[in-house]
Amino acid sequence: MRLFEPEVCPGFEWVRPVDDADHEYLWSLDGTPRQEGWRPIPVTRLTVDDAGQPWSESDFPWLGAHVLVMRERAVAALEPALRSCGELLPLSCPDADLWLFHSLAVAEPSTSRASSIVRFSDGEILTVERYAFHPDKVPNVPIFKVPQLLRGPLFITDDFVDQVKANDLTGFGCSAVWTSH
Repeated sequence: MRLFEPEVCPGFEWVRPVDDADHEYLWSLDGTPRQEGWRPIPVTRLTVDDAGQPWSESDFPWLGAHVLVMRERAVAALEPALRSCGELLPLSCPDADLWLFHSLAVAEPSTSRASSIVRFSDGEILTVERYAFHPDKVPNVPIFKVPQLLRGPLFITDDFVDQVKANDLTGFGCSAVWTSH
């Protein structure tokens, strides 16, 4: 088994919240269900780079490693896997039908002793340079978070990555962060 973190897929569009307060709200998603009372957050698509070169349309417009943003095509292909571990929340975008995946699966599979963690002076985690997981504690879901990094990245299984590839979905970037071997 391998675990991945989402990463920017070069050459593909991004999205960003219209209101900065909504950006902070999206960082606060911590595995607590939000479906009830959810109001679609207004977002805008970023379709050109800083030099004005166009980016390609994506099934996974980039917002950050802590959530997945998806077009309807990706939702249709992956919905059973996504609903097994989270919720799909609509976003408000004037020129695209976009959904936010919020992971409700928060699991404690990491071992801090074997991981390489950089901390602030108060003990909070700044970054993880190397992850280590107990293979028998990795949850049996395609996407999850760990409680020590609720504002951090999603962890995605190789099975989910294979589903993305099998459905020819575009703009999904990820990097391997752990292998069970």
